[in-house]
Amino acid sequence: GCDASVLLADTATFTGEQNALPNKNSLRGFDVIDSIKTQLEGMCKQTVSCADILAVAARDSVVALGGPSWTVGLGRRDSTTASTDLANNDLPPPFFDLENLVKAFGDKGFSVTDMVALSGAHTIGQAQCTTFRDRIYNETNINSGYAASLRANCPRTAGTGDRNLAALDTSSPYTFDNAYFTNLLSQKGLLHSDQ
Repeated sequence: GCDASVLLADTATFTGEQNALPNKNSLRGFDVIDSIKTQLEGMCKQTVSCADILAVAARDSVVALGGPSWTVGLGRRDSTTASTDLANNDLPPPFFDLENLVKAFGDKGFSVTDMVALSGAHTIGQAQCTTFRDRIYNETNINSGYAASLRANCPRTAGTGDRNLAALDTSSPYTFDNAYFTNLLSQKGLLHSDQ
């Protein structure tokens, strides 16, 4: 979605990325971007792209949560197309193992170091029970106390609590820091792919 293609909603003649399996019921905040875009359009019509709004909002969110700041270069153009198929096939699922993650990121030109750095974004955010249920009931490389605490909000039976949320970073979910990585060392990765 760096070209804002993920913001393109489905219409009668167009299918976007919002309802692709990895995104459905997961991505939020579209209304926030719409509100920012509306306000900017009132001040300077057809000047600021949604893609630039997303980039600046990402930076500002990180800063607001205690993380670093950086200069955001502007001038992105919004996409006029989106691909459900690419979203379904190219976004790594939460059950991928290391080999599949390295391949998926490598196919996009990212190194292992890049992949690890990008996964650090999981220091903020949440995941639905459906994405970690199998891990907390069936995997052994998870802290037992942590798994037990997650089970209280994510019942074993599919269809119950599927959309219940848990923080990707259990120790500081509202702070942009390195606790996500520390959690992994203690086997407290929420997703199989994270651990």
